[in-house]
Amino acid sequence: MPNKILVIRDSRTEALKTRLVLEKEGFQVRVATDGVEGLQQAAADPPDLILLDTIMRGVNGFETCGKLKLDPKTNRIPVVMLGSSEEMNEMPSGSALECFLPVPVEMQALISKVKTWPNGRSHEDTSLQTSVQALTRELAEAKRARSDLLANMSHELRTPLHEITGMTELLGGTTLSPEQQGFLNTIRNSSNALLSLIGDVLEFSEIQTGQLQLETKPFDLNDPLQRCLEVMKPRANEKGLAFNVTLAMGTPNLLKGDSKRVRQILMNLSDNAIKFTERGEIAIEVNAEKMNDDTAELHMRVRDTGIGITPEKMETIFEPFQQEDNSSTRRFGGSGMGLALAKQLVTLMQGKIWVESVPGQGSTFHFTLPFQRQLVQAAAPQAAARAMPTSLAILVAEDSPTNQLIARSSLSKAGHKVTLAVNGLEAVKAFEASRAPDGKPFDLVLMDISMPEMDGLDATRAIREREKTIGGHLLVIAMTAFATQDYREKCAQAVMDAYVTKPVRIDELNRTLEELMSQAAPPPEEPAPAAEAASDEIPVNLSEALEVVGGDVDILRDAVAMTLEEVPEQIDGLNKALAASDAKQIEAKAHRLKGIMGNLGGLQARDVGQQLETYAEHGETQNAPALAQAFLNEIKRVLAFYNSPDWEARAAEVANG
Repeated sequence: MPNKILVIRDSRTEALKTRLVLEKEGFQVRVATDGVEGLQQAAADPPDLILLDTIMRGVNGFETCGKLKLDPKTNRIPVVMLGSSEEMNEMPSGSALECFLPVPVEMQALISKVKTWPNGRSHEDTSLQTSVQALTRELAEAKRARSDLLANMSHELRTPLHEITGMTELLGGTTLSPEQQGFLNTIRNSSNALLSLIGDVLEFSEIQTGQLQLETKPFDLNDPLQRCLEVMKPRANEKGLAFNVTLAMGTPNLLKGDSKRVRQILMNLSDNAIKFTERGEIAIEVNAEKMNDDTAELHMRVRDTGIGITPEKMETIFEPFQQEDNSSTRRFGGSGMGLALAKQLVTLMQGKIWVESVPGQGSTFHFTLPFQRQLVQAAAPQAAARAMPTSLAILVAEDSPTNQLIARSSLSKAGHKVTLAVNGLEAVKAFEASRAPDGKPFDLVLMDISMPEMDGLDATRAIREREKTIGGHLLVIAMTAFATQDYREKCAQAVMDAYVTKPVRIDELNRTLEELMSQAAPPPEEPAPAAEAASDEIPVNLSEALEVVGGDVDILRDAVAMTLEEVPEQIDGLNKALAASDAKQIEAKAHRLKGIMGNLGGLQARDVGQQLETYAEHGETQNAPALAQAFLNEIKRVLAFYNSPDWEARAAEVANG
């Protein structure tokens, strides 16, 4: 029977419940909430058994299992996969299914499975292990090859397209005859269509390979709806169509999720509706299907009065490169990728999509998506946003002469002052010169990724390393034709602030800058008074704490007991990291303490911890001591609450309604 168990589940509620149930049975249990953390823990201290979710954000369970089997430190650890019944049905029959348990997990079945499971590290089938390793290695190599192919395709296709669209925009700013303007419009429309197709194909491929990652950020539902309206209404009006958006009364608008993907789904469905509608209207309708204090499931419809879809085509309409009939592609245009990508995105976001249609009368595309709701009452006061200057000093690092011409001309025309660097090494030198006593600092760097001598990633790392000594944080926006998730992650690892794909458009750049400038300004030097101002408020949201443990006060009591033992050690580690100005360790300790506070319902402490973690992540340790003190003050308030004799009675009242 195994003794040490590692639980890898991305739901903190389910992970904590699993841990506490197994610990009551005498097992030593550790928890990881994503694949990367799980791999690190397994390698550092190999357990006797791993319980692993199949579906997780980022590195999913199957990929995590493959990496475990490739690592000599972990390849002999047995893994029990926790998956849905649909996933189990798709698995081949036989003894391999003994490695699966269905979700939601029945805890008694889990305990029974764990108690009867032999210690796999001492009972290894060498031939099977070798086969598994070989197969896993082949799959990893195939995935890597496909990823490289996508990156190279993206670069090779987008690079010349960037030059075409850039020169088209510059040409459009000159004096042209009506005939020449018509030619130019044709070039612009064709290049935009090609760019859209390339983006759809690449994103579709990324979803299929598990490389596309979703964001979970606070957003206002009105934002993606308004953006869709701004883009699609003029196109509908050009065809004489009405375009309306309706948000039903009572629909929550303050949500957490991936706003960009919501907008993308709506725009793909709206584009399809406009394309196949000759008269009438296009309507987007949104209402809440299910809703409680914490979550909301929204039902969105895109309705048109177009040609409709025949019953025999309904089953294939969401397949790539499919349209209502073969002649539709020629008559109405398009590639048939928009609906396929919309379905993939909805599925990735744990939603459902379907269509209702009557030939000759129109179609209604439905989709539902689950979201978290923002806890408005617990939100910390927002710092003032930084104003966006009308004229910026921009350093452009770009090795292509054509792209240099496009960047200088378009940015100068927009009122910005541009300095060019032909490679990463020159960009670093220009940055250092700008920070000299007689230098003029830049507001922003547009950094190409692929450059000779020093690429954009290494140049950004060099700038960030220098900032650790001289202070400050220069905004760096990656500018590249490598439009894949791998390169987005590489940019994030190099501590770039944002990412735009070539061809870069001024409106896209402006939107990116507005998002960066609208982020909260740095915290004040002495944030402690703000924490004191909140000292009269109850520091714990018991509803949130109980939600984490499934409403079980007994489990919450055990979680609190474990927390009271762990927190002092984590605080000691944070203080040591602060004393050493070790940004990486400050980030790690703040992340851990933030998670603990969140699990216990300490929302104010969690939010302050998030601020500290974010600043440490960017290497900004100047304000860390003051912010850390505010964080520690909030932690003390949470611990004092749970040390009070009446907290369990109050929790029971909340649990019982």
